[in-house]
Amino acid sequence: MPAIFSANKGLSCGAVVYNGFWNPKEPPDPVRRLTAAAERWGECLIPIPNTALTADLNTEAAVDGWTGEYAIFWDKDIRLARALEASGIPVYNRAAAIELCDDKAACQLALTGKGLPMPRTLVAPMTYRAPDEGIELFCRRAESQFSYPLVLKECYGSFGGQVYLVQDGDELRARCRSMGSRPFLAQEYLASSAGEDYRLYMVGGHCVAAMRRHSDTDFRANIGSGGVGEVYCPTETEREMAEVCCRLLGLSFGAVDFLHDRERGSLICEVNSNAFMAEITTCTGVDVAEKIWQHVWECQKSGKASD
Repeated sequence: MPAIFSANKGLSCGAVVYNGFWNPKEPPDPVRRLTAAAERWGECLIPIPNTALTADLNTEAAVDGWTGEYAIFWDKDIRLARALEASGIPVYNRAAAIELCDDKAACQLALTGKGLPMPRTLVAPMTYRAPDEGIELFCRRAESQFSYPLVLKECYGSFGGQVYLVQDGDELRARCRSMGSRPFLAQEYLASSAGEDYRLYMVGGHCVAAMRRHSDTDFRANIGSGGVGEVYCPTETEREMAEVCCRLLGLSFGAVDFLHDRERGSLICEVNSNAFMAEITTCTGVDVAEKIWQHVWECQKSGKASD
């Protein structure tokens, strides 16, 4: 699909950039929801796959094929997002925020030391081959910090994939060695939150919808892993923690996921810059796409791009 825009009657004409490799035939559900929301407002928002755009670094990071005024960036193509920003195009979310949220270890590091409770976590050393003596040292350290089972997560992954519940030392070492050069981390397993988490969908720094996700068949609560959602009323503390997360990470919109521990209360598990919205819209009745679009529209109108 070429990145060509027609004039519109409203404020400006923008695009929703999505991943064309994963979605070669049509835009994914969140993108269709966003474009429909813009249409209801009488505005022009065109879905464009990242495969239709090329960053030309020979011309001060111009983006070949782009003629829009702003972008809602529903992808993790950080280099393209940075090229759009370098060309002076407002991007929601900004590349730096997407990059932090895409890397689970980097995201936790950005939140560490800010008074935000999180599960105890160990980040594995960077490796280039396996097996490696350093991996054995990491496994021993993880065993000294956590009891079994423990959670092993690849730093890059979506929909609950690349997250493993490890039952013993043999499985831990086998999983670690299978990672190769992929970055990963080990995390304490919270039995009190098995198959359950709480998602706060944040837009413009405020919670617009929340749901409890739960699964009877998996330790992960992700909808993509078989979990289901129901409306949830977050505590004031959870709202405040989610607001701090968005401020520290620079998110215009995103989802903050919590786990509940019997002794420590709510713990921040992950933050997602491009969280799907179908289930939370269905179970809460809140049109999250509409909320995101309204926030972007107001930022564009006020000149406070990507705030």
